[in-house]
Amino acid sequence: MPSSFSRSAMMAVVTLVVMCGCSSEAVVDETRQNNDAIRETSEIAPTDSGTEINATEPDRRSRFAVQDSEIDASAVESMEQNPTASEVDRLQEDTITALDSGNLDTAFELVRELRRVDSENPQTIFLMARVLAEKHRFRQAVKMLDDLAVEFPETHLAVLGQTAEWLVFQGDWQSAEERYRTLSSLVDDTSLVDRLLSRLLMRQGRRVEASKLLKRLCRVGNVEEMDLRSLLSLSCALPGDAATDAFEPIGLEGTARHAISMRQLGMAAEILQQAASESSVVLGPAEYALQGRLLALLEEFEQLTKWIKSAPAGVRQYSDYWFALGAYQLQQADFSTAAESLGRAVLRDQTDYQAYRILGEALKQLGKAEQAKMAIDRADLIEQTISLGNDMASNAQRDVRKISVLIELLERLQRPMEALGWRGIQVAYGRANAMLDDAAARNVLQMINQKRLAQLGETENKAKRLFVTCGIEIPPDVK
Repeated sequence: MPSSFSRSAMMAVVTLVVMCGCSSEAVVDETRQNNDAIRETSEIAPTDSGTEINATEPDRRSRFAVQDSEIDASAVESMEQNPTASEVDRLQEDTITALDSGNLDTAFELVRELRRVDSENPQTIFLMARVLAEKHRFRQAVKMLDDLAVEFPETHLAVLGQTAEWLVFQGDWQSAEERYRTLSSLVDDTSLVDRLLSRLLMRQGRRVEASKLLKRLCRVGNVEEMDLRSLLSLSCALPGDAATDAFEPIGLEGTARHAISMRQLGMAAEILQQAASESSVVLGPAEYALQGRLLALLEEFEQLTKWIKSAPAGVRQYSDYWFALGAYQLQQADFSTAAESLGRAVLRDQTDYQAYRILGEALKQLGKAEQAKMAIDRADLIEQTISLGNDMASNAQRDVRKISVLIELLERLQRPMEALGWRGIQVAYGRANAMLDDAAARNVLQMINQKRLAQLGETENKAKRLFVTCGIEIPPDVK
């Protein structure tokens, strides 16, 4: 096999990656499936954001492939003249059929025979790795593709994407994250990688960090409904989403936040406390900050006093820390300091309605009635968005009128990119329900895109910052 592929040979590798991706998805995205069905009903086929038109979007794994390889005509001719070509094709098809039917033993025997007759073909190697992965032999599968990428650099992007997914299955989340980040640095369109990485971070409980990737998807107009729902609640997943496989928790912080999503605060606190009690476990700054939030919500103020004194370095970057500190300061009647701490909390997480509610109480005690009402009203608006989002997470049916209410709420909360994303979702459902014809849908999509492009020029300013903090001047962060 020559050291370089022709374009057609490389595209065959791409096809194999598409056809042979893991059947047990790392992320189960029922929203994407719903929207794919919506796309099939219309020639214009809007994306979830409604800002792009793409009637033939490929399977997500195909985007990991390199499509700019140089053509090697002699290699193509050699492959075509190979007397075992028909046998290779048959073995490939039979292996994929066996995989699709769940007959792994048959697939394994077939792919072993395929390697015997076609051992150096990258398509064969991809397929062999796929079978190994289906048999949960992820370490071998990853090594096989890593070796392939060394021998054939043209496959590097496809290998990074597929092996990152397998590493998630294997439980090596750090290595998976590293590969996604490497892949993100190598491709022009990072949307797919941003989505996959954000969902890995979400499952680990690193939701505010993941939100930065999701907001980037909003900015490029390539955001899905599940992404938008995640942006409605950053401290924990919506209960309806948390109950799905897509949000299956991994790691200590992910497990604790999952318990919070399921309204099990005591269990979440116990998970962290039990881990902290083990001599072999040291809570990281994010986990420590979350522990403080739980102590505050459970009104364990005596323990919260000790928690504050023992706070580790790096904990101040997390909204949970400032929420816990602000709640403690309010309980100590230190209203001015409490308001500042809670202002820092909402600057980091604008979806934290609990922080806004406590902020309202602190401002009320300071005699700032107008600002206090603003904070309490803000908490109510955010709670409404979360309720609407959870209704959608918990039910397959969609009411486009409720989406309109959600869009209006987000606009009042000055979260325009999210609002535009939901307008795109509304267009998709409206088209599927015959509420919009092609021309009307196309006009709305154009309007959404124009507004999105206009928003790209907007930058964070003092007025927006004061809106978020309900008029409180927050000094620069303390290092």
